[in-house]
Amino acid sequence: MPALKVSIDGAPVATVCTDGFDILTVQVHGTLVDSELATLDISGGRYPAVGESTHLIWANDTYLNHGQVVNVAFLENAPTSHAGKTIDELFPDEEPVTQTDFSLTDAMFAEIRARPKARDGFNFRLDMAHGLSVIGETRPADHGFGFSVLWAHTRTEEARVSLHSYSLEELEQRAPGNYYAKERMQFSDSIQFELLPPKSK
Repeated sequence: MPALKVSIDGAPVATVCTDGFDILTVQVHGTLVDSELATLDISGGRYPAVGESTHLIWANDTYLNHGQVVNVAFLENAPTSHAGKTIDELFPDEEPVTQTDFSLTDAMFAEIRARPKARDGFNFRLDMAHGLSVIGETRPADHGFGFSVLWAHTRTEEARVSLHSYSLEELEQRAPGNYYAKERMQFSDSIQFELLPPKSK
């Protein structure tokens, strides 16, 4: 069965086979106000219309620094490297989450705007399959960025890649933000994402 294999600087993080899942995602994201530069998350699950859902996590808030390279390979057939964990297993001391609406409120947006910036922006490089590369930077008004690889059971022989940035205004208006790349991975394709050091002023 198809699988997503993820490594950082050549060191394996997780290989996750798609067998039995509806969705698998690999995400790197960061904002101007978080203390950490960016984090890597790997998760997936089964979400039936009727019955109990299952959500598993293989990497949660793995911190990334400038120059570290995240490699994601889409394999035609590979086993899962290790079992994913539920939220309860990752955070056994936390109270169960009953919240279902995670939309940001006006008060939350105000709190985010009041926080001091930890950085001025992000510079990045995305090396995709077949030699195509994207080198870019976030816009002056951007608050954060997101890089993702998504596999869904509706299209088992491909994985979708996206890289975008967004402002707080776009979040409030539910606007799509600014996309630097939208690609599809086929079997044996691999891509590399790197946050570059800030440009010299």
